[in-house]
Amino acid sequence: MSENVEVFLEQVPVFTLHELIERLRQASSPEGMDSHKNVKSVAYNLIKNRRRTGKIGVIKEGVYYVVRPGTIPDTAPVDQYLVTSKLSPDAVLAFHTALDVLGFGHSVFNTFYYFSKTYHRPVRFRGGQYRSVKAPPKLLKAGKELFGTTKIERLGVKIFTTDKERTLVEGLEHPEYCGGFEELYRSLEKIPYIQSEVVLDYLDIREQKNLYARVGFFLEQHREDLHVEEVFLHQLERNKPAQPVYWVPRRKGGVLVKRWNLIVPEAVKDRRWEEF
Repeated sequence: MSENVEVFLEQVPVFTLHELIERLRQASSPEGMDSHKNVKSVAYNLIKNRRRTGKIGVIKEGVYYVVRPGTIPDTAPVDQYLVTSKLSPDAVLAFHTALDVLGFGHSVFNTFYYFSKTYHRPVRFRGGQYRSVKAPPKLLKAGKELFGTTKIERLGVKIFTTDKERTLVEGLEHPEYCGGFEELYRSLEKIPYIQSEVVLDYLDIREQKNLYARVGFFLEQHREDLHVEEVFLHQLERNKPAQPVYWVPRRKGGVLVKRWNLIVPEAVKDRRWEEF
């Protein structure tokens, strides 16, 4: 069993107690004293001993990282995206965190976001804050919480993140989770192209007309760079709100863009940050 544990710790630099227990169960003998009823205590003792000897560090109770030889727990490298992925069994990296791992993030962020079916309290670790956002109710109701997601590899471990199309929609829905409009725009503008059918399918699941408007406005602004066809914009336009809506709720002012019935902050409409 000890050999199996070493292999596990080599393969999974950030892990949960549940993952360790499952690996120990797989390695245990059905007849011996290492059977399932003792596996939990073995896992607890293993973590306790390795924490005491500085071979394992703790992110929060139940989530740990491996301390490689030649390093110490306080300064051992820990991949922040792996940490994010381990904070819930159903974690899906989202918003600016998804933009980062997909290679589109503009600025370095110390807040990391993930979707989960349930809310989890924020976690602070080494100056970073890890925040859960409940997955959109329409996705949960339809059993499609993994729609528009993809798997990426970090240090040999595969984790879920929203793909570029879903991230675009959700970023435009919640710019505040992407560092605000300028950071969001500068990040989304790095995307080389989008698949219109994926965007439409996702919007159809969400059934929110204001999302069609936000996506339509943004894509019209970037139609050349993202190779957006007019027929796609027409499909979005057909689903726009019947009455004008604010992009930023509860904020007065802005400019009405009639095509989308969307009241847009002036700085966003004019992309004023490009002047600097």
